[in-house]
Amino acid sequence: MNHLLFISHARGLHGAEAVMVQAVKACAASGAHVTVVVPSVVPDSGMDKALSGIRGVQMLTLPYRPAGGSMLRTRLVRLYNWRALRELKRFVTREQVTTIYSNTSITILGAELARITHVRHIWHWHEPVDERFGWHFTLKDYYRELAQAADTIVCISRHQQAEWEQTLGIPLSNAVIVYNPIKRLEARSPQPHKDVRIGFIGHFEERKNIPLLLQVFLAIHNQVSETHLSLCGAIDEHDRECIEQMTDLREPVLTILPQTPDVTKFYHSIDILVLPSWRETMPLVVLEAMQAGVCVLQTNKSGMSELLEAGIETLFFSPDRPEELEHLLLQCLDADYRRLIAQAGQQKALQLVNNQSFNEQITKLLCE
Repeated sequence: MNHLLFISHARGLHGAEAVMVQAVKACAASGAHVTVVVPSVVPDSGMDKALSGIRGVQMLTLPYRPAGGSMLRTRLVRLYNWRALRELKRFVTREQVTTIYSNTSITILGAELARITHVRHIWHWHEPVDERFGWHFTLKDYYRELAQAADTIVCISRHQQAEWEQTLGIPLSNAVIVYNPIKRLEARSPQPHKDVRIGFIGHFEERKNIPLLLQVFLAIHNQVSETHLSLCGAIDEHDRECIEQMTDLREPVLTILPQTPDVTKFYHSIDILVLPSWRETMPLVVLEAMQAGVCVLQTNKSGMSELLEAGIETLFFSPDRPEELEHLLLQCLDADYRRLIAQAGQQKALQLVNNQSFNEQITKLLCE
């Protein structure tokens, strides 16, 4: 029997963690024995409960941290992780672990463990290449070494793979593309409203390029007053104050909502979703919104161009050209035009959900 050791960087059910839980379920259902390692240095925010109900899955809680930020931080993290690495080395040998799975590019514990135990390592990279790594040349050397030592690097789009190859300066010949599982949303009737509602959902971080959306919305609102902007995500009061000061907009023109598990309700409260990020790998909020019948405008720095037809199912724009986003948004203020985009996008999103092969691909990769 296969014994799979999954190593997570966090204990939530968002993004990479949610994908890992889905992979755990698929592998456990195929008959594999699964152990999931989670960091004790962060509180549980849903993962422990989600895993506790899966037959054949056990959990280990150990003190370790993910990498990133700078080479100095990474060196300190490696030193901090030494105790967990030592315990896991004994566990791998005793329990005859057949495969180690690491769930993000910043989860270096699994890569280090595989290197000293010579156990097969599957490394799932979800993140885009950005400033969070503080790409000092020695950190690139370190990642090149770990990447080349991995048996398989799982990338979530060809676009992402190409960015990593360019940054590291090597071809990732051991990389495979596995698109993330797409969440099927409960069907609901959209909420009726008189004005055109533009929305954003996600983390309020620099990479998301929210100032572009605020700038363009302000220009749009000055031309068409029957417009509204809704921002939904992980936000604190400092972020709220910055946004309000940047735009000088308040209710009812601007609504700022906290992160919510009921994303369907948010999607049905808007007409247009805008994702203005400087870079994205495979933003599933796009396909979620499309399922809900929302017209989507998104960055062209994304792997979504591999799945969606521009100008038919979605509209792409450059994140450094506000005039381009403004032009597209003005077009989408026309109800008939945005309805055509939304309907085509909804059909494509539902088709992608129905043709989902994530479970089959991930179990074949990990269990065969």
